[in-house]
Amino acid sequence: MNTVATKRAGHRKGRPNYPRPFKLEVAIAACDPGVSVSKLALSHGLNTSQVFKWRRDYLAGRLGVSGSAVLVP
Repeated sequence: MNTVATKRAGHRKGRPNYPRPFKLEVAIAACDPGVSVSKLALSHGLNTSQVFKWRRDYLAGRLGVSGSAVLVP
């Protein structure tokens, strides 16, 4: 079974249009310490560069939820 086809939200052809909750789930998983982003991307059928981009977007708050850490004195 092709995992890319099952994750598509839209109906357009070409590049997959992944839903925001899926991007958020993968980005949060990529932020966990000790996680190999390459293995995570491979397990979801994604390109490693895409996962790194989603992680940057998550940490910058562009995926709808801010992932930036709050420093506590």
